[in-house]
Amino acid sequence: MKRYEKESLLKNFLVFFSLLCILLALLFTELYHTHTREYKQNIHKTMQVCSFTMDCSEFDYDFVDKNPSKLNELYDTKWLQSYYSIPKSEKFYLKISYHHAKYKKDMQVLENDLWLKFILALFVLFFLALFFTFYSLKPIRKALKLNDEFIKDILHDFNTPITSMILNIKMFTEENGEDPFIKRVSQSMHNIMFLQNNLKSFLQHSPSQNTFVNIATLAKERQKIMQYGYPRLNFVYEKENDLICLSNEDILTRILDNILSNASKYNKARGEVKVIVKDTCVIITDTGKGIENVDKVMQRYYKEQDRGLGLGLHIVQKLIQELNIEMKLESTVGIGTTFILDFKHLEKA
Repeated sequence: MKRYEKESLLKNFLVFFSLLCILLALLFTELYHTHTREYKQNIHKTMQVCSFTMDCSEFDYDFVDKNPSKLNELYDTKWLQSYYSIPKSEKFYLKISYHHAKYKKDMQVLENDLWLKFILALFVLFFLALFFTFYSLKPIRKALKLNDEFIKDILHDFNTPITSMILNIKMFTEENGEDPFIKRVSQSMHNIMFLQNNLKSFLQHSPSQNTFVNIATLAKERQKIMQYGYPRLNFVYEKENDLICLSNEDILTRILDNILSNASKYNKARGEVKVIVKDTCVIITDTGKGIENVDKVMQRYYKEQDRGLGLGLHIVQKLIQELNIEMKLESTVGIGTTFILDFKHLEKA
C-alpha cells in the first residue's frame, strides 16, 4: 500500500471511528442515566411497600417531625430517603432511608457493568470502522490501480521512440563530431529518461534510498545542464562551503531542476541566473519578470504567464515538505525572484 493510500486509510478510519465513538458515548451516557433512574424508581417502590410492613432489613427507619417535605417522593441527599404519613399521627412522619454506602456500592456495580459493555462495544466499533473504511476506499483504490496501469503502459510505449532518438543522436555525434545543438537535444533526452525513471519508481513504490549528497556539487551540475538549454542567459555559480546532507538525490534533483527551469524560462533576454551556496542554504536568483502573487504561486495550476501548466512550483512545495527543507521565496515584479532553500534540518556528514 502506497503512502498516500495509507494516509487516506488512516484519515477515513479516524473519521469513521471518531463519529461512532461519539455516538456510542452519547448512547451510554443516556443508558447510564436511564439505569440510574430505573434503579432509584425500584428503590422507591420497595420503600413504599416497606412503609406498610416495616420489615425490610436493607432500609433504616426513623420517626421525624412533620416538615414541608413532600410525602412519597424519593430524596437523593446523603442517603436515598422518603417520607410517609403515619395513620392517626399528627406530629410525626415515617422516614425510610437507604444507606449511602449501600447506594454507592450498587451504583459502582452498575457503572462497572456499563463500562465493560462500553469497552466491548468499542472493540466491535473498531472493526466495523475498519471494515467501512476499506469498503469505502475500495472503488478509489481500484481507480488508482487502473490509473497506475495506464501510466505504466504509456511509459512502456515511450521506451521505443526515446531509445530510437538516443541511438540516432549517438550515431550523428560519432559521424559529425560534437555539436552544441545536438548536445542540448541529448541532454533533454536524458532529462526525459530521468523523469521517466522517477515516475516508474513512484508507481512501483520503490523510491531511492537516502544517501549523503553534496548539494553544492549537485546544484552546480544541474545549473550547468540547464545552461545547455538556455545559451543566451548568463549563469553564475558561487560557493562559500560544501553542503553535504543525508537526503534523496533524485528528489533534490527534481527540486533544483524545477526552480532553475522557471528561473531560465521566465528570465529577460541576456538575463542572469545565479546559484549561491552559503552555510546551510542554496540561493537561486534570477533577473526575470518576477511574481505578482507570491502567496498564490505554489497553488496547483496557478500561473501568471501563458506558458506552462502551473504545476512546477506546486511540485517543488510538495517535495521540500517531504524532505523537510525550509524554503523562502522573495520576488519583485520587473526585477527578479529569489528562492532560498535551507537544509538546516537535515543530517550533515
